[in-house]
Amino acid sequence: MVGIDKKIPQEPESLSEIKANWEEFARSDPLWSILPLPEKKGNRWSIDELFKTGETEIDGVIDYLRAKKIRFNPEKVLDFGCGVGRLTQAFARHFEKSIGLDISAGMIELANRYNRFGTKCQYLVNTTNDLKIFDRDTFDMIYSNIVFQHIPPVFTRAYLKEFLRVIKPQGIIVFQVAVEEIPFAGTRLRNIMKNAVPKALRRIYKKIKYGSWAIKDMYCMPQHELDGFITANGGKIVDAVEDRSTMPRYRGLRYCVKRQHSGEEGMQGCRDARKQG
Repeated sequence: MVGIDKKIPQEPESLSEIKANWEEFARSDPLWSILPLPEKKGNRWSIDELFKTGETEIDGVIDYLRAKKIRFNPEKVLDFGCGVGRLTQAFARHFEKSIGLDISAGMIELANRYNRFGTKCQYLVNTTNDLKIFDRDTFDMIYSNIVFQHIPPVFTRAYLKEFLRVIKPQGIIVFQVAVEEIPFAGTRLRNIMKNAVPKALRRIYKKIKYGSWAIKDMYCMPQHELDGFITANGGKIVDAVEDRSTMPRYRGLRYCVKRQHSGEEGMQGCRDARKQG
């Protein structure tokens, strides 16, 4: 592995700290960090097993879209937060071009090493809170799963705005997000401890206990806030269904979003103006 920063970052959380977290995961236990089943922790995933889960997931997404009669052009797809390419390669079975994007150079290095589809799959590193590396109207589909739940909402909102810019007018955006924490015994105490203990101390504890200091914090975006944000930024919610990809103590949703047509945007602006009036 090359170019992976082993230095433990400090507060406050930023994209550079998120990047450092995922570089550490890429170094210590990359496959488990992508799909963290308890029994697979400690480098117990085989790459064939992991990639098979990706094929099952994407086949299910394609079947879901077809069942909903949501049409898409199978030309170019973006796998946002691709990690080692678990889903990027699965998409290559359905699309002419599959592009995986990740903040971690270490993950992208592994994705290229594991790539089985040649030039049909392309992997890129992006360390900014935008997608300026892509032109407007680039993708027929954008997909992201178990990614936004691990980054602060301020970055999620920035990326969703970019999704709506780089998706083609008839394209489809499918993404998962955690919308609320489900209370259970110990939730309040755990959250108090998480907020009270400095992140540097939490990292030391994790390093001693697990051999790796990287932390995957969870973040939620309330559904009503997310719905409003999507429509206010030119998106049209086609569907939003319960999703079980997130951790058991969180409620997740999988959204299907399209870009509003110009006429719809104008009508939405009128409705917003009437509400403000």
